[in-house]
This record gives sequence, structure tokens and C-alpha cells, in this order.
Amino acid sequence: MIPPLRRHCLAVLLGLLCWLLPLALPTAAMACVPGLDWGMQRSHLEDRLGVSLTETGDRTLEAHGLTIGELPVTRLRLQLSGGGLQQLAYELEPDAMTEVLAGLRSRYGAPVSTTVETEGQPMQQVWVWNNGTDCITAVRAGDEAFLLSYRPSRLNPALL
Repeated sequence: MIPPLRRHCLAVLLGLLCWLLPLALPTAAMACVPGLDWGMQRSHLEDRLGVSLTETGDRTLEAHGLTIGELPVTRLRLQLSGGGLQQLAYELEPDAMTEVLAGLRSRYGAPVSTTVETEGQPMQQVWVWNNGTDCITAVRAGDEAFLLSYRPSRLNPALL
């Protein structure tokens, strides 16, 4: 029979281990889109997205004909490096902006937002979320396309 004090200490230690174990185990980082992970290579991206990716520049790939839910994506751009997927950006029609922003706010909370005015350029509205895994940036410039960009976060907000 274990004495009560030792049993209590053992229970506390076991609880602490159960809490810390998930933090110590390696896990794949989800990258904004279910099924995609930061660092994925081109062939895996094409398999997961179900489309062929077209090279449009140095380590930049592009896809067309995709949707987010029922919202059509004009273009999806993916930045790759030697380590695989590093950034992705959706180009959406301007009328999708309100629904996308509402969905992001519902999922991640209120964003940091600002308006940027540059002489000779349309005014830009910018919204940013950092969920600890992804840094998500939404941009709207005048009547141009609405852009939604994801990249791995370099800062875990819990550290602040």
C-alpha cells in the first residue's frame, strides 16, 4: 500500500507528465488548409490539392480551379524552398472578402488591422492573425482581388 503523501505526489507527477507529453511529441504543422503541412514537396501538394501545379517563377507554383468551401479561388500561389512549402496565397474575388474575414474572425478572433495609403496607389486594407502556427494576412486594395496569405509563424504568441 502506498502512503497518502506519496500517492498524492505520484498523482501530481503523473498529471504533469500527461500535460507535458503532447508538447514534447513531434507533430506535423497544419498549414492553413486541412491536409497540407508546411514543408510538403510539390508531388505531395499536387496529390492533396488534386490539381497539377504550374511553375510561374523561381520556386513559385500556381493552381487554378480550386475552391475554399463554395468560394471560387481565382488563383492559388505556393512558394517552395528546398525544405518544401513555405507560403501560400489565395487570390479571391473582392465579393468573397466579407465572408472570409468573418470566418477568420470567428475561428481566430479579432485581427490586427490597418489601412495603408501610398501616393498613386489604391488604399490597402490589411488584416493579420497569428495563431502560433500560421501567420495569416488578408489584403484588399481598391477593387482589385482580395488576397489571403498564409506562412509559418515565426513567433508563438504564448511567448509574449
